[in-house]
Amino acid sequence: MTRPRAPRTGEDGVEPIDVSQLVAKVPVWLDRLGEIGGQIDRDVAAAELRHIAMSMLGGHSQGTEALTIREAKDGLLGFLKRPGTDATLRLNSRAEAALLDVLWLIPPPPELAHGQSTTEAYLEGHLTTETLCAAAEDALIRIDTPRLTRAGVPAKGHGRPRSDTLEWAVGCLCELWERSTGTNVTSWNSSHNEYSSTSTSPAGIWVTEVITALSGDHLGSAVRRHVDAFVRGRK
Repeated sequence: MTRPRAPRTGEDGVEPIDVSQLVAKVPVWLDRLGEIGGQIDRDVAAAELRHIAMSMLGGHSQGTEALTIREAKDGLLGFLKRPGTDATLRLNSRAEAALLDVLWLIPPPPELAHGQSTTEAYLEGHLTTETLCAAAEDALIRIDTPRLTRAGVPAKGHGRPRSDTLEWAVGCLCELWERSTGTNVTSWNSSHNEYSSTSTSPAGIWVTEVITALSGDHLGSAVRRHVDAFVRGRK
């Protein structure tokens, strides 16, 4: 039911990500953290850095995120036209993920065996058509509900996944800095009494270096704004 329309390559449906340069840079970034905070858990910090970096490199577009909201809605609508246990096998991955999210939240339906979860019953094909249709209808509503802006009002569109934003990556790196070094992120934008468009605090310089390496572009001024926002949010 509605597979991705755009051609994709690779085993999981997207262009493979080249992580060779990333692997080489992670130890360097960890060394910089160690210079500030002394002993750090390098394995934990490295895993978090790889997670942030993969999102910046496009890793967020793998799996269910490889399909659009429109494609997920088409999959659920197709299911509702011809519902049934067998029809769930033809759901695209994002449509099925939305359906499973709802099944996690609904009260246990009467067809569940003793001690069985709703999702277990779904995977084993034990849920009735009525339960599946109700969950699919709820999933459609959830998918089509616009996200809220910072002002608390509905956004005009669904927007990009949060893990596809510079704000998200900068925030994660700032949190990693504070946990690893034991020092607060500060926000400076001057050097030798001269204004700088980029962040000149120790944390800001490190975050800018990581983001610049991952993006392939110099985003120093944008990084500085998000570092400023992180500091203000902590206060």
